[in-house]
Amino acid sequence: MRFQQLLQRLPWLLSLMPNRSAPGASRLSTPGPTTALRPERLDTQAAVIHHLEWCVLFNEHLAVDSTQTRDIRPLPDAHHCDLGQWLARMHPRMADRDPRFLDLQQEHLRLHTMASQALTLARNNRMARASTLLNTDFERSRAKVLALLREMQKS
Repeated sequence: MRFQQLLQRLPWLLSLMPNRSAPGASRLSTPGPTTALRPERLDTQAAVIHHLEWCVLFNEHLAVDSTQTRDIRPLPDAHHCDLGQWLARMHPRMADRDPRFLDLQQEHLRLHTMASQALTLARNNRMARASTLLNTDFERSRAKVLALLREMQKS
């Protein structure tokens, strides 16, 4: 999925992107010759993208009833999603270097737990409870995962 498609499907993402001075210019900042990214920052940038792609897939699962889920890619759990695999790969390097890494791992697991609960509620036609969960705890967790990734990316 292209990043522009992510932006269209996740309007909250636009608020996290830096503004560009020229109207109509891409909102994404690309590194120039003097702003080359360190490998760690590239790794973290990939983790942000993994998280956003999973959020899009989660939204697709929410949008269909349980009989139609075979038409879309399965929703991976916390250990099998791309971000979960990234966390597992990075654990030996990052766990001792950055205390936010352990917070990120915990929040990532929490996010997946709430996502599973919300899907179960929605598929059992308990939309009010699913909506409440999605608009409160799930949203805070989703935002916290992204914020932790962004903070780690800056350092």
